[in-house]
Amino acid sequence: MKDDHILPFLWMRGEPEATIRREIAKINDCGISALCLEARPHKDFCGPGWWHDVDIVLDEARRRDMRVWILDDRHFPTGYANGLIETKYPERRKQYLNYTSAEIYGSAKPLELDISGMLKPPTPYWELGKPADPERENNTLFSVTALRFADRGEAAGGPDAYATETVDLTADVRGGRLHFRLPEGAWRVVVVYRTRTDGGDPAYINLIDKTSAHTQIEGVYETHYSHYASEFGRTIAGFFSDEPQFGNMPGLGFGAVVGRCEMPMPWSDELEERLREKYGSSLESLLPFLWLDAEEGSVSAAFRFAYMDNVSKLYEQNFSRAIGDWCRAHGVSYIGHVVEDSGSHSRLGIGAAHYFRAMAGQDMAGIDCIGDQVVCGAPFEERRGMVRIDGEFFHYTLGVLGASAGHLDPAKKGRTMCELFGAYGWRFGVRDMKYVLDHLLSRGVNYLVPHAFSMAEYPDPDCPPHFYAGGNNPEYPYFQYLMRYADRMCRLLSGGVHVPVAAVLYDAEAEWAGDRMPMQKVIRELHTHQIDLDIVSLDMLGRLKEHYGTHTESGAEEGRRDRLVIGGVSFRVLIVPRMQRMTSALAEFIAQEPDFPVLFTDALPEGVADAQNAKALPAAVTSCPVVPLTDLSAWIRKNGFADVAAETAEEAAAPESAGEYADAQDPADLTVYHYRKDRDLYLLLNESPSRRFSGRLTVSAAGRRSAEISLEPLECVVFQDSENGGLEKTDTGITLAEMPESTQNRIRLSGNWKVSRVRAIAYPDFPEEREIADLAPVSEEAPDFSGVIRYRKEFEMPAKPAEAVLVCENVFEVMKVRVNGQEAGMILQPPYRIRVDAFLTAGRNTLEIEVATTPDRDQQNYPAPPFVPEYTAQEPTGLWGDVELVWR
Repeated sequence: MKDDHILPFLWMRGEPEATIRREIAKINDCGISALCLEARPHKDFCGPGWWHDVDIVLDEARRRDMRVWILDDRHFPTGYANGLIETKYPERRKQYLNYTSAEIYGSAKPLELDISGMLKPPTPYWELGKPADPERENNTLFSVTALRFADRGEAAGGPDAYATETVDLTADVRGGRLHFRLPEGAWRVVVVYRTRTDGGDPAYINLIDKTSAHTQIEGVYETHYSHYASEFGRTIAGFFSDEPQFGNMPGLGFGAVVGRCEMPMPWSDELEERLREKYGSSLESLLPFLWLDAEEGSVSAAFRFAYMDNVSKLYEQNFSRAIGDWCRAHGVSYIGHVVEDSGSHSRLGIGAAHYFRAMAGQDMAGIDCIGDQVVCGAPFEERRGMVRIDGEFFHYTLGVLGASAGHLDPAKKGRTMCELFGAYGWRFGVRDMKYVLDHLLSRGVNYLVPHAFSMAEYPDPDCPPHFYAGGNNPEYPYFQYLMRYADRMCRLLSGGVHVPVAAVLYDAEAEWAGDRMPMQKVIRELHTHQIDLDIVSLDMLGRLKEHYGTHTESGAEEGRRDRLVIGGVSFRVLIVPRMQRMTSALAEFIAQEPDFPVLFTDALPEGVADAQNAKALPAAVTSCPVVPLTDLSAWIRKNGFADVAAETAEEAAAPESAGEYADAQDPADLTVYHYRKDRDLYLLLNESPSRRFSGRLTVSAAGRRSAEISLEPLECVVFQDSENGGLEKTDTGITLAEMPESTQNRIRLSGNWKVSRVRAIAYPDFPEEREIADLAPVSEEAPDFSGVIRYRKEFEMPAKPAEAVLVCENVFEVMKVRVNGQEAGMILQPPYRIRVDAFLTAGRNTLEIEVATTPDRDQQNYPAPPFVPEYTAQEPTGLWGDVELVWR
C-alpha cells in the first residue's frame, strides 16, 4: 500500500454525488492522495445513506488512486459503538464505583444507618423535583468502611486525613441497614457502591471491560468489513479513533486526577479481579482511599497507583490492542489519538489514563493540535477560550509526546500522526498554518490529518477553517502549495531514526502517586537550550523492555554501558522530573544499570510508591545526581552529552542565577531536531515571531561540523552533513529569498498602483481596476471584505539585473507575484520577499501582486454562529507600507 503522509478529514453529511466527487478532486489537487471520512455529521452512519455515500467516495478514490480512512463512530468521541449500547447491549454500559458517607461523632453506642438510601449521590435541594434515573435502583453495595479522622494538629485547615487502620462494616449490613458500634471519636462511614448511572454518557462502552469494549468492533469495524471486505487493504487503508476517553464525569473533566477530584471511578469485573489478586480481603478497606487521604500518605498513594496502573493496562488490552489486532488481521491499519490536553493524557475523565498504553495498539502514534493549542509567540502563556490552555504543555511537550511514541515503539515504524488546524477559526490562514506545521515537524511529527474539508453550505460554523469551503476560501491555492511542502518535509523526516540526547521520564505514574513536577518544565528547559529529547515511559524500562528492545551498550568508553537504547534510539542520560514518590520499576532500572547516568531534578523522591517499605530509597537511587531545573541544560553540556550547540553572533553573558553549571545564554526561540537517514539532518526553526537569529550551529554527532546560520522570524530550514565535512542546506520546497550582497540599487514601488479586488468565489474575474497613489490596508475602506486583492503597476529597469529581490513590508496574509506575465512564486509568511531577476528585462516591466486574505472578515456578512469559542483581534488586510526592488 502507498505511504500517504497527508490524509485530511472529509466531513460527510449526505451531500449530492457531484458535490462529493468535486470535494475529493479539490483534495487531490493539493497533491494529497488519501483522505479520512469524518462520520460525525452524517445522519445515517452505517445505514443505507452512509453506504451509498461511501460507495461514491471509494469509486472516486479508485479513479484517482487515493486511499480512504474511516473515522470509527457515529458520534464524537469514539466509544459510542454506533449506538449498540443503547439499542442492543444496555448491560454493557459503563460501570463505576462511587461513594457516599456519613459523619459519626461522639461516644460509643449502638447506631443504625440506612445504607439502601446511600447507594446514590445525595440530592441537593435545588434539584428537588427533577426526575430520578430509574437505573439507580440497580445500584449495589460494594463495601462499608469506617475511617477515623486523624488528628491533624498543625495541618488544621488542610484536607481531612484518616487513620490508616480502618474498620470493615460490610458484614454488618442487614436488610439495607447498617447496625454498628464504633469506639469513641470522630469517624466517617464510607459506603462504596457499584453504579452505571453516576458518570458521563451512559450510551458509551466500558473501555476496561473486554466484552463491552468489543462492542466498538462489532458496531463499526465488523459492519464496514461486511460491506467492503474486498476493499480492505486496498482502497480502504484503515480506521481512525477520535479521543476515546473514560468519560466517568460529565463535562470536559480535565482535572480528573485520582485522589484529587470527586468523581465516580471506572470499574469492571476484570479490574476487581486484578485488585483482589493483589489486596485480597483488604480491598474493601482500601477503596475509600481512592477519594480520601490516609494520614500515612504512602498508603493512599500506593493504592491509587495500583488502581490507575491496572485501569490503564486494561484500556491498553481491551480497547487499544484489541482494535489494532483486529485491524491488522483484516489487512488495514489503526490510527487516531486521545485527549492529551494539559495533563489529561495521564488522567481519567476526558483522558485515557496513560498516553503510551493508549497508543499501544495503533500503527502510528497520534496527537491533535487544534483550537489555539499552539500559537505563534505564546510558548508558555495560559490562554483562555472555551477552556484554559496550558501554553507550556502544548508548545514544548505535545508534539514531543506523540513523536516519542512514534520514535520508540517498533510497531509504529517511526510514524507520528497529528490532526491539525481544526477549530482555530476562520482567522487562521495559511501563514499561521505554516508555523504550526513547522512547529510540529520540529518535534518529530511526520503524518498529518488536516482538519478539514467540509461540503456544508458556506460558512460552516463547525470548527473552521475549512480549506476549500465551496470555493469561498481565498487561500485555497496557497493551501495547495503548503500541502506540497508538508508532504516533502514529512517524507524527508521519515524512514530514519531520531537522534536525541536525553530521555525524559513520562510523568503519569508520578502524578498517580503524589505531587510531581510536570514534565513540560524539564522539556522546556531542554528545548530552549537546543537539547533534543524523547519522553520514555516506565514500561519501556521494565514491563515491555523486550518489545521495545531496551538495553544498554557501551559508548565512547569501552566496557562502560553508558548508552540507553530504546526502539533503536540511543540516549546519553535519563532525566527524572521531581516526584514525591517513584516506583519500584524505576528503582530496579537504576539498580540494574549502574553505568547509565540517571539524574533527578530539584530533589530525590521521598519514597517508593509500590514498595513494601514505601519510605526507603534504594542506595542506587540515593547515589544519583540531583540537579536544579535551572541548571539542567548546563549540566548536560558540562558532562559532554549535548551534540548540538547554537551560539548567537554576540554571545550574551551567562546570567548570575545560572548557578554552578553556568553556560553562555542559548537562543531560547531556536528549536533543533536531529534526524538520521543516510546522513544526519538538522531541522532548525526560529520560533520567534519578531527576532531574527544569527549565529553559528555546531554539531558533533559524526565529527565536529559547523555552519553560519541566519534565520528570519519563523523561518524553518534543514541542514545536512556535506561531503566536505561541513553542513549545507537541503531543499525543503520553500526557500526564502536572500538579499543581494550589494543593496545599493533600490527602486521604490510604494506608490501609484492599479488595484482591484474580488471575493474568492468569483476569482479570477476581477472587476475594473482603480488607481491609488499610496498603499493602505484594504480593511480601512472595506472592513468586511475577504478575498483576493490584485495590485498592478509598471516600472523601468535601467538594466537586466544579475540578482533582484522584491520586498514587501506588510502583507495580509499571503501573496503571489507575477512579473511580465510570468509567475515568480508564492510567499506564505513574512518576510514577504521573492527572487524575481529571472523575469525582469531592461526597460519597462509589469509587476502584479495578488494578496489573498483569510475568510475571517467575511463572517461579518453572515448571521453570527451559534457559539463563539474565543475573542480575537483582526489584522489589517491587503498590501501596505514600503514595496521596493533590491537589485544588482
